[in-house]
Amino acid sequence: MMLHGSDLVRMQKCPRLAWLEYHHRQESSLPFYNMEDSFSSLWTRAYGLQDTPRGQRGDSMEDSFRILDSLAPGESARFIRIVYRDLRITIPWIRKLEDGWEAIWPMFTARESEAWVMKLARLAAAANGIDIRRQEAVFLNRSYIRQGSLDTGKLFLKSDCLENRKHHLTSSIEDLQADLDVDPDRLIDEACSLFSGPCPKAVNSRHCALGKRCRHYESCFRTDLRPGDDTIFLRTLPGRYSLPEGSMADLDPAGLENYPTAFGQYQAARHNPWIDREGLRQWMQDAVHPYSYLDFEWDTFAVPPYRGMKPADVLCFQFSLHTETEEGLDHASFFGWGDCRRAFIQRLLETVPKEGTIFVYNMEGAEALRLRQLARQFPEYAEPLQQIWERMKDLSKPFENGLYYNLRMKGRFSLKQVVTLFTDDPVYSSLAIHDGLQAVRAYREYETADPGTRERIMEELDRYCQMDTYAEYLVLKGLEKVMEE
Repeated sequence: MMLHGSDLVRMQKCPRLAWLEYHHRQESSLPFYNMEDSFSSLWTRAYGLQDTPRGQRGDSMEDSFRILDSLAPGESARFIRIVYRDLRITIPWIRKLEDGWEAIWPMFTARESEAWVMKLARLAAAANGIDIRRQEAVFLNRSYIRQGSLDTGKLFLKSDCLENRKHHLTSSIEDLQADLDVDPDRLIDEACSLFSGPCPKAVNSRHCALGKRCRHYESCFRTDLRPGDDTIFLRTLPGRYSLPEGSMADLDPAGLENYPTAFGQYQAARHNPWIDREGLRQWMQDAVHPYSYLDFEWDTFAVPPYRGMKPADVLCFQFSLHTETEEGLDHASFFGWGDCRRAFIQRLLETVPKEGTIFVYNMEGAEALRLRQLARQFPEYAEPLQQIWERMKDLSKPFENGLYYNLRMKGRFSLKQVVTLFTDDPVYSSLAIHDGLQAVRAYREYETADPGTRERIMEELDRYCQMDTYAEYLVLKGLEKVMEE
């Protein structure tokens, strides 16, 4: 049996996830970051490591020893594979010291949680007689703003500390590891036993839907077969993972009012759908005609590709805008490639009405945030862009705040889920592009596509983005209808 460090990391989070990934290894999905150069080539260039010895995939411990034995104090090697029993773990950068070794870990974000796998590698190395005396992390400098050519020397930071969730350096790697109980032998034995046995039973925990749902979530819990009032779909309520399976209607309502989403779900379990009409009217009372509906598509770049951008900035390449008029719905759109930011802004300012409420779904985590980034990058447009985001109204709030909940939602609050509550039209089913991930994939394919394929991609992206703003329109009309009933 061959184990990788990632297998043991997953095992700590969810034994079932580790088992599924071990037995059904799949090709990597679309990378989150758009990168012209590989991450390893960037940090290698930044620290002048192009000519250092490097290990290869499949190296034995003897191969690694040959590389390490060739180094003098102060010299480095890359991608050294450490083999201990059934475990294979790679140290990306190792440097020889006078009295031992220094392990250096390049990563996009130096999360505190990375200390665990660092300690695992350190202990596995020690079992092979490799004494790692120092450890550091190399990570993206999020305050770096590109000016002209990419400056790899400023792109990275190097530290013996790791970052918290707000990207602030906190505790040192040594201090974090001192509190970690990592036993390689025990972990290897547990992993061998786990992977040689049957698939573990699914256990609902915060890891199942932390940030976004695990890709195995639907199959693990057969959500398609569960009734919408099942407690597994409950949101925001503390301790919900320890609740027994059953109906939300059986919960003790005491204190639920303090958790609006969960309270709306509880009420829907008793009287479906739950509609707080007075709350909806209050939410709508400051809306001003004409109504517009706006949606952006964007890609995320780990390394800033253009002037004024920071690491992990996004580039908006498309928008769709529907505006209500006396004649019906008017539509305007934009699609751009390369550094299309200025053209994006100009087209947006030309087409967005100068007055009226602009409805956006999940605006704070998406469109409003993107406009603020553009205002920072192009300060000459900051004021008109601010006027746009200040007129935005988040169409997701009635659902997330428990003003409207239908058991058909099954704990999901995406636009694509919500719009099905207000129309029998299978809005997205006829589209070639069905979701944001597919939109990003199509955008990335555009660069190398031939002219005919490019035209098709533009048409498919336009139809998809246009459908998002039309769905926003349908949702608002649905809410207005239930408010009038």
